[in-house]
Amino acid sequence: MHHPPHIYRDDTWYIITSSIYQNQCLLRTKGYKEFARDQLKTLVIHFGFRLTAWVILDNHYHILVKSRSGMDLSRFLARLHGRISFELNTRDGRRGRRVWHNYWDTCIRTQTDYWIRFNYIHHNPVKHGYTKRMENWPFSSYRYYLEHKGEGWLMDIFRQHPIVDFTDPNDSF
Repeated sequence: MHHPPHIYRDDTWYIITSSIYQNQCLLRTKGYKEFARDQLKTLVIHFGFRLTAWVILDNHYHILVKSRSGMDLSRFLARLHGRISFELNTRDGRRGRRVWHNYWDTCIRTQTDYWIRFNYIHHNPVKHGYTKRMENWPFSSYRYYLEHKGEGWLMDIFRQHPIVDFTDPNDSF
């Protein structure tokens, strides 16, 4: 049983975080991240979800997603993780290796919470030291918004809804 239990609500936004087992960097190569990204996009369409923000790093990912039926989230994630696990293990010649540790979901309750999570996802490659600038990380939805909405729009969102890092003792709320 998952602790705490997952709360699945219909027609609700969630931020989902999933990490690789034992924090290994199994998504370390460009090809592995591209495969994970492509599976994410394929399954979002298949399940009829809305995906507005995503990032894939070497050992975890974050997505901001909305489903019509909350109960579809666990099936979606099982299929996503199954496909990625099978492919990575096939490529690495490691059949049966455990790939995913777990996933955490947080139900988005307010518009402010939505935009804070949106910004958190896009800032994640900078936070973890993969790049100094969000637009330089190719495995995120940030570039899409930069191209379609512009830098001014993105910076307004960051100014209006700054990221709160709950793991940083210097951040207060």
